[in-house]
Order: sequence, then structure tokens, then C-alpha cells
Amino acid sequence: MKLKRPLLLLLLVFSVVFTAGCSVLDTVNSSLDYVNEATSYVNNATEFANNLPTLAEQALLDPAARDSLQQSFETMKTEITQFNELTAPGFAEDVHQTLVGYNETLLTQVNTYLEQIQNNVIDLEALQQSPIIQTLGNITDTLGQLSQLGQ
Repeated sequence: MKLKRPLLLLLLVFSVVFTAGCSVLDTVNSSLDYVNEATSYVNNATEFANNLPTLAEQALLDPAARDSLQQSFETMKTEITQFNELTAPGFAEDVHQTLVGYNETLLTQVNTYLEQIQNNVIDLEALQQSPIIQTLGNITDTLGQLSQLGQ
């Protein structure tokens, strides 16, 4: 039995609309995923910044805490790299580029401190007054921008 032309046209239109609808849904899901991942990253960076002075202070007194401090830096380094590899949706490109810029600075600073830890040099006062704390503060400040993107 042959399908009539209007029925074929109707099926074609339905297919196009359905496919376009799926594409829009995929875009929305992708955008929400990005905002969630970026927010999670900023929260992790904030936690790292909050814990860093305490971990550094403990590392001065306890070799096991030194390992914990080193692991904390290594974890942050991995998170920076993973975040920088994300593809931001169009509406979030500016915020993403801002974060990537901060991350490049932070990555350099993290590598410097990892090298110092490996050389058994932990200067708590220098760490507390270092640009790493300011960079982490800049990253944390983007949380408000991310919250607005998610709305």
C-alpha cells in the first residue's frame, strides 16, 4: 500500500520538528551540565583556598600532613586541567574565558608550590601572602556570575 503524498509530508515535518526538539533539549542539557560543572569547580577551588592555610600550617609540623598538602595541590592541578578542557556554551563563553585565565595563573602558582614541597620548603607566611590566595579569590568571585547563568 502506497502512502499518500500528504501523509509523507506530515511524517517528514514531524521528523524535522522532533529532531529540532531533541537538539534544543540537548543544548539545554549541555548548558545545565556546564553550569553545574563550573559551579562544582568553583566550589572545589573555594574549599581548596579555605583549607590551604591550615594544611600548610600542619605540614610544617607533620610529614604526613605534608603529603596531604601535596595531594591537595595535585588534586587542584587536575581539576584546573579538567575544567579548562570543558567547552562552554555560547552564553557562558565570557565567564569560562575569565576562569581559564585565572586557572592559567593558578596552575603556574600550584606548580611553584608543588616544587617547593618536593624540596621540603614550606613558608606559611609567604603562602598566606602569595598571589595564589588572590587568584583563588578571583575564581570564587565568579560563583555569582555562574549562578546568574544557571537561572
